[in-house]
Amino acid sequence: MTSDDEWAAVRPTHRLSYRPFCERHEKAWRAVARARLHDPELVEQAVRGIRRELRQNWVGVLSQPDVEAHAWMIAKRCIADRELSTGQTPPRAVLPDWAVAIRRAHAQARISLENLDNDYEALYKAILRLPERQYDMIVLRYMLEIDYPLIATYLGITETNARTTTSQGLARLRRLLGAETTTEDMK
Repeated sequence: MTSDDEWAAVRPTHRLSYRPFCERHEKAWRAVARARLHDPELVEQAVRGIRRELRQNWVGVLSQPDVEAHAWMIAKRCIADRELSTGQTPPRAVLPDWAVAIRRAHAQARISLENLDNDYEALYKAILRLPERQYDMIVLRYMLEIDYPLIATYLGITETNARTTTSQGLARLRRLLGAETTTEDMK
């Protein structure tokens, strides 16, 4: 669907379900976009793009076996498109957001921050070196503080897989940061 006329032709129940769906998930989309883009205008462009793409094919989206996971895939693509359009690294002022995420992880996974000496750029670079799924898990769990059942829903995986992937991501971060620590199961 590409025009407002076509959107108007969609069954009213589908139109009604589109708005609450977007309202429920937009906070997470916006936060992930902010974590990647760091520019309020780019964040808004990405969120508008997500909503537009969902609206244009809402009936098709509803036919997906996992609507949330499909929407998450669309969100990541729209955010990546905006990120590629800038070709820039984030400004220094936003890098401490990543430190907040890792400090939250520190309490549960014993990631040592002492050897970083407040080098937020090194921390940011380490997070960016994570595989995509592990990156998603660190952002969703520690920056956005989303619980594992909802993360599993977003990504179309099991809760156990979400916990395992997060644990693997934290272990990889420990290695990337040169931390000599032990792994502790996350709650």
